[in-house]
Amino acid sequence: MSFLLFTTQQQARANGLQACVIVIRILRDLCQRVPTWAPLNSWAMELLVERVVSSAGNNLSPGDALRRVFEAIASGLLLPGGPGLFDPCEKDPTDAAGHLAPQQREDITASAQHAVRLIAFRQIHKVLGMDPLPVPPRFAKQRNPRNRKRRRDNSEGGELDGEGDGKKDKKEGEDDQGDVMETAGETGNQSTN
Repeated sequence: MSFLLFTTQQQARANGLQACVIVIRILRDLCQRVPTWAPLNSWAMELLVERVVSSAGNNLSPGDALRRVFEAIASGLLLPGGPGLFDPCEKDPTDAAGHLAPQQREDITASAQHAVRLIAFRQIHKVLGMDPLPVPPRFAKQRNPRNRKRRRDNSEGGELDGEGDGKKDKKEGEDDQGDVMETAGETGNQSTN
């Protein structure tokens, strides 16, 4: 009975949030592909997604909503001693993810932290389990990485059109101004010559 109540409540809320439906589909796929996420049941997952996405206040894109859900899990929401997931359909305060063992909670949290890192470094394709998308042509014509380095003074071609702020290599015995520093032994030899 409580499951039926929960399902109707979630459908009413989630249908108003389009990103919520998409993130739930992505997490269901993740639960099937990645064994770490398999213990998370759909009830707890839907409740988690709905609460996190609706707490944003404004309408989120599906990508932002997915990142926000992973950030919430990565922050320790499911960890033992953490806030947990309050189940609105139960009379007594119960954790909707109460069925998870402490090790499973830690594994899911660590996996979510890894997913946040991948998303931050523009590798969301690894989280989604798909091939990377091809680079659009407008981004493919960016500068050559070799041209991003500063030219050295002793490099081929010399300095080009005022691009002379190159970095010099320090030679042994030189100070910051490029002058040769004198050592104690050399100072005595130079004064006798």
